[in-house]
Amino acid sequence: MISIEIKNLNVKFENYQVLRNINDYIIKGEVYGIFGPTGSGKTSLLKSIVGLIFPESGKVEIMGKNVFKFSQKQMLDFHKNCGFVFQNSALISNLSIYENLSLYYNYHTDMKEKEIYEIVKYYLDFFNFDNDLSLRPASLSIGEKMIVNLVRAISHDPEFLFFDNPFSSLDPNSQRKVIKLILEQKEKNKTIVVVTNDSRTLLEIADKIAILEEGVIIEKGLKGEIVESKNQRVRELIGI
Repeated sequence: MISIEIKNLNVKFENYQVLRNINDYIIKGEVYGIFGPTGSGKTSLLKSIVGLIFPESGKVEIMGKNVFKFSQKQMLDFHKNCGFVFQNSALISNLSIYENLSLYYNYHTDMKEKEIYEIVKYYLDFFNFDNDLSLRPASLSIGEKMIVNLVRAISHDPEFLFFDNPFSSLDPNSQRKVIKLILEQKEKNKTIVVVTNDSRTLLEIADKIAILEEGVIIEKGLKGEIVESKNQRVRELIGI
C-alpha cells in the first residue's frame, strides 16, 4: 500500500532551487532510502515530506491527503504519529535528558511517570546509555545526543519514521543497533524514510532508493535496480 506519494515537488530558498520536479512514492512496510552527495537536497526532501518545509509547488500526499493543505489540527495529529530523527539532534537545551524524552508522553498521554520511565529506559538500555538523565543535553557527546534523539523519535511507537543521517555521529556498535532498530520497525509494517551518506548501510537496509544530485532525482528504484544501474554517475556515488 502506498503510504506517501510525492508529486511534482519544487522547493526554493531565496531564489535557489533546492528541489526540482521530485516524483516518487513510498510503500508502507518498506525502507525508503534517500542518498546523494552533500548539498543535494536530501534533508530538504525529508523535511518537505513531513511538512516542516513548504514547497514552491507540488504536493506530498499522506495516505491520499495533501500534507500542505492540512489544518493545524490535522498537521498536529500527523506529527504526533511521526518520529523524526534530526541530523543535529535538536534536543531542547534547557530541559533535562529525561524531560526531552518524556515530552511527548506528558503532552499527549495520561501515562504515569513510572510507565513513561520504563518505556524510555528500555530503549536507553538497548543503546547501553547510562548517563544521569537529570543532566542537560550540553553534557552529552555528539553521539550520545544522537542516541537520545533516536529514543525520543521511536519510543512512542509512531507509524511514520524519518531518519536524517542517523549513523554519522555514532560508533560502529551503535550504528549496528540503529540498523537493527530500523529493521525491527520495518517488520512492524511502519512507513520508514532514511537519509544517509553511507552507501554500504543504504544497500543493507533500503528496499527502495532515490538518488539525489543538485536537487534532482537522477535514479530511483528497488535496491536491485540501483545496484544494476547503467548510470555511471550513480555507480560512482554508490561505489559499485
